[in-house]
Amino acid sequence: MNSYPPVKNKFDNIWIGAIIGLCAPLATLYAVYLVKYNYLTFSDFYHKILIENNILTPSISLCVISNLIIFFLFIWSNRNVTARGILMTTFVYLGYVVYQKYIR
Repeated sequence: MNSYPPVKNKFDNIWIGAIIGLCAPLATLYAVYLVKYNYLTFSDFYHKILIENNILTPSISLCVISNLIIFFLFIWSNRNVTARGILMTTFVYLGYVVYQKYIR
C-alpha cells in the first residue's frame, strides 16, 4: 500500500487569492476606462465620471463580478484555498459597498 502525501497545488495560497481578489475589480474598472473613456485621463475619469455622477460605489459593486468568475475558475481547478482568499476579499468589497450605500 503506497501512502503518498497529498499533492499541493501550485498557487493554492490564501494570500495569492487575496491579492487577486483585490486587484481584479480594480483591473476591471481600469479596463472599462480604457474601452469607453480613453479620451480622458484616468484622474479625470475618476473625478468627472465616477465622483461627480456619484457612481463610484455602483461601479465597484459591478466590477466585483469579475471576482465571481475568477473564484469559479479556481474552484474548478481544485485550488480551494486560493478561492477562499478571493471570497474573503469579495466580502471586504461588500463591506465597503454596504457602508457607502446604507451607513454613510
